Amino acid sequence: MSEFKVLVINPPSRYTQNVVRDVIYGCWCKGKRIGGGTVPPFFLISIATVLQNSGFDVTFIEAMAEHIPLGKIDVRPYRAVVTSTSTMSFGEDAYVLDHFKKQNPGLLSVVYGSHTTFMPKAAVQHRAVDVAVRREPEHTVRDVLQAMKDGRDWRPTPGIAYMDPQAGPVVNDRAEYVDIDALPYLNVDLLPKDIHYFNPLVMRMPYMTLITSRGCPAVCSFCTAPFLYGTKTRFQSADRVLGEMEHLISRGYREIYFRDETFFVDKDRDIKICEEIIRNKWDIVWICNTRVNEVSKELLKLARRAGCHYIKFGVESGVQEILDNIHKGITVEETRQAFRWMNEVGIDSHAHTMLGSPGETEETIETTIRFITEIDPTTATFGVCTPYPGTPMFKMVEKRFPEIGDGTASDFSVLHTEGLYNEHYTQVDSKILSSGIRRAYRRFYARPKYFVKTLKRVANPEDFKRFTLAGTKVLDFAFRGE
Repeated sequence: MSEFKVLVINPPSRYTQNVVRDVIYGCWCKGKRIGGGTVPPFFLISIATVLQNSGFDVTFIEAMAEHIPLGKIDVRPYRAVVTSTSTMSFGEDAYVLDHFKKQNPGLLSVVYGSHTTFMPKAAVQHRAVDVAVRREPEHTVRDVLQAMKDGRDWRPTPGIAYMDPQAGPVVNDRAEYVDIDALPYLNVDLLPKDIHYFNPLVMRMPYMTLITSRGCPAVCSFCTAPFLYGTKTRFQSADRVLGEMEHLISRGYREIYFRDETFFVDKDRDIKICEEIIRNKWDIVWICNTRVNEVSKELLKLARRAGCHYIKFGVESGVQEILDNIHKGITVEETRQAFRWMNEVGIDSHAHTMLGSPGETEETIETTIRFITEIDPTTATFGVCTPYPGTPMFKMVEKRFPEIGDGTASDFSVLHTEGLYNEHYTQVDSKILSSGIRRAYRRFYARPKYFVKTLKRVANPEDFKRFTLAGTKVLDFAFRGE
């Protein structure tokens, strides 16, 4: 048998430099609204590492970050291509795969992500998608390619969907959840040595992302996380996390962004991680995501001593009724308290905020904007609440409007700023939401108090550079839009 070469690729975009496919929902924007931030594709690197450790000849191409145009990518040497997708980006990702398959008709395309998990039949009906991987990708992708490499039929592999010429779309029962403690450390050498992921929240470069738990104990109606990875959170052990951190430090990384849906759920684990970082005197700083009801002042103090300098929270709204409508499971007062502690302890904070949730009115939009300026996070983003496939909110919309289909027919390139079907469960239309998003950015970022506060945070030329770059993009969006 000829050599089995596999291409793992973060594909390019025809329209923007900011397509983030492997978050739970996918993000497609021109980058202004999020300050131009980019992130390393954790799951693609993890898949490539698992394949390499299983004996495959793997090539990793980071076409998005390296700005490699589609026409410059030669897929003829490969037997299979692996990539990620999301509902927001599926149309363009399928276009890229179609281009690859025209160049190499025998190429097997293997695609994973939230869209292939929740809309597997729709995904495989596109001629460019041979295998749609459902839920966690590492072992399922490996098993499909191992069967193909061995000359066996890959179609019985658990956790995939594919198109049968006679029977139509076939969806296999999902595979068991991955034992994430047993996954190998990321082989960061797969990335180009001069790769640069700009992120306005990141203090020290280079940085890498880690996901040390999967699943989420919350059941927010707008979020795919608990339905993608389970409502019971599975954690890597403290020793496993510390081992990979030490590995990254040895490879020259100076900051880690923990992209777990909710850090600080397993308090004993996370306290041990913080204490060991302090004991080892590691020269590393880090960022994480969590919920406002998962932190205490004492925990935040420990995290700061261990190098945590930024925490991102899902605030969503400043109106309790709306938080209850989306089953967020937090209170406005818990949010207010958490941000008060953050300011007292000295950790920077970020507030994710959504407009257009069920029950939203023009008055509640104004209340939320005022609330965000009151709690005064270091940074904030404002987006439109969106019914993503796989969520209770999507099912609610689908029941009334079956024409939503798999979601890909909608214009997801303006999703975060204009909305989708929101007028059917709020009292505001798309134009009001769009203007509300931009007004929120102006009201938060164009305050004289905010300019002074940001200038005080500038400690070196690198800080000035990233604050200026991010701030210019955000304000450009606030006043001119995408």
